[in-house]
Amino acid sequence: MTEPMTDPRRWPKGPGLFTAGAMAAGVLLSGCTPTDQGTEAGEAPYLAVPGSPMAAPEYEFTTTEGAPWSFTGATEDRITLLYFGYTSCPDVCPTTMADISDALTRIGGKADQVDVVMVSTDPERDTDEQLGTWLRGFDPGFDGVRGPVDDVVAAALAYGIPVEAPATEGGDYLVTHGGRVAVLRPGGDAVGFFDEGTSGAQMSGTLPRLIDEWL
Repeated sequence: MTEPMTDPRRWPKGPGLFTAGAMAAGVLLSGCTPTDQGTEAGEAPYLAVPGSPMAAPEYEFTTTEGAPWSFTGATEDRITLLYFGYTSCPDVCPTTMADISDALTRIGGKADQVDVVMVSTDPERDTDEQLGTWLRGFDPGFDGVRGPVDDVVAAALAYGIPVEAPATEGGDYLVTHGGRVAVLRPGGDAVGFFDEGTSGAQMSGTLPRLIDEWL
């Protein structure tokens, strides 16, 4: 890398990156293999999409409660924090959910204007019960969403978030997750991203402005 990748639409994607990342990390069974690039020195933890927001993909999934859910149907009176991850991830996914929960606690009443949705990148193992129970451990208001894995991969890529369908390699079951949290305006268009590793305190310093800007 010779320059910070601040435009999500320029992030690398494809099987080559997935394989190299997994091998370099020495991934074990069910180990995380995030394919997004980490924050470079001095890069802001919130990255606004330059120009027009990134259009919501046309996919309909299902919540853990069995209700239909779509990106384009993102609630009209809230912004949505969207994450692509899976419940057996040992580190990044639970840390990200905990940071979001902390951020919402910090912003008080404005948290009522924020939806949080995690789309499973391991929908075969993340059953409705597993995904719902896992998310409620962070916040009872967090929503889990499941859909055909190929559609999940395509939807993530539409937002510039490269993930791969689960695969078995050398006896290991490999699952990827996104590294960034997408911020969606009503209607599902992405207006920006919180970078991987952004703390709850950092998110809470930015969320009120985003709420005022997009609602």
